[in-house]
Amino acid sequence: KSRAHRQTELIRFVNWYNTVKPHRGINNQTPLERLTEYFYPTEL
Repeated sequence: KSRAHRQTELIRFVNWYNTVKPHRGINNQTPLERLTEYFYPTEL
């Protein structure tokens, strides 16, 4: 496989890992969900 193909696959994996895959260490949230809660809290 070419370098460009490997790079594309890595980018796709990192995107999936951070936006789709829940993580037990952060209460089964995705890193994106956790970051969004941090910067945009819903508490009034």
